[in-house]
Amino acid sequence: MAEPRQLPRDYPPAQHVLRDLRLWSEAGAEPPCAGIPVAPALFGATGACSAGALAVLVDAVAGGAALRAAPASWIATSDMRLHWLAPARGGELVARAQALRSGRTNIVLEVEVHAAASLVAHATVAFSRLEAQGEYQQRPRDERLGRIAFGAESAGFGRPWAEALGARLADAAAGVVELPLGGYVVNSLGGLQGGVAVALLDLAAEAAGGAWLGRPAATRDLAVHFLALGRSGPMRTRATRLRRVGEDVLLRIESRDAGAEDRLCTVATATVGDLP
Repeated sequence: MAEPRQLPRDYPPAQHVLRDLRLWSEAGAEPPCAGIPVAPALFGATGACSAGALAVLVDAVAGGAALRAAPASWIATSDMRLHWLAPARGGELVARAQALRSGRTNIVLEVEVHAAASLVAHATVAFSRLEAQGEYQQRPRDERLGRIAFGAESAGFGRPWAEALGARLADAAAGVVELPLGGYVVNSLGGLQGGVAVALLDLAAEAAGGAWLGRPAATRDLAVHFLALGRSGPMRTRATRLRRVGEDVLLRIESRDAGAEDRLCTVATATVGDLP
């Protein structure tokens, strides 16, 4: 296996969530793939890897595959749908992406996530094509990238990752979670990183779902629409119960940029309950 390639110095910075996740990526593989070790810091309320951590992995592998499919463009996540099929409590998650459509304005990918030999999660992700801006986005891209180890020098999280992100639960029943913006959680555009934006929604869903169900609960299915980048912060979520069916609850969750006149940034629906 080739030695990990060093990342550009400007992104991600030395202290960044992608590094502490110990994410690795092989955007030039067939198919493009990425992975993270499953550490206890990533566990949600039910003692398994959270949908938020899964979202960062899915966003990373799909983003690398989308950039490969659009060599003259830059991309931004527009929609993501995640489905946990089985809980992950150890080992490594490995995600592989396949392009379903590469059009003039958008790219759609399918992602399968395995733990060992088992399929544990499935996702579809759509990206909008953008004009490349800045030195990092306009840099020449190697057609066959080797493995990039984002967190080769990181010891990982020394505390629960929601705490490391800076997320603060303000009201569990209402799903109000606040997250300040800083270099640790932004992307190369200077806005909230796409996977972290989903992780914030997951924290809100887990809190609100657990409060309404009266027991610890996990986000099992999550459909997210990205409407705008969070750039000012803090980001603030809110959850609304749409329906309860048996042991599950269906929620509507939104996040707004409180520092930008409460601009609506993401809207999602989440099924919260027990993992399969």
